[in-house]
Amino acid sequence: MSSETMSRLPHLDAALPPDLVLAGLPAEVRRLVTIVTTLYGGSWDDCAEDIRRRRAGQPYLYRIDLAGIDELAWLHRIRTYVLARGESLAASPAPAEIRP
Repeated sequence: MSSETMSRLPHLDAALPPDLVLAGLPAEVRRLVTIVTTLYGGSWDDCAEDIRRRRAGQPYLYRIDLAGIDELAWLHRIRTYVLARGESLAASPAPAEIRP
């Protein structure tokens, strides 16, 4: 993940509550949050590792292919927000959001 990629992503303000941050995210990123919560038990690191494995041609759990976004850059950004806040971004994701 390049610093150029990171600089193009919007800042997730840890002063804002999770519901406001989640509502302001693009639909594809909200879907990523749902995938992490549902398939990876909320582990951003496990999801990132799975994406890296898929990109390296190794076995992986789930093919995350979200059009137009850099999944790893967003995972890093969201994980940073969650750690700063000390609470989950999506306590109860809507199951419909995981569908393509």
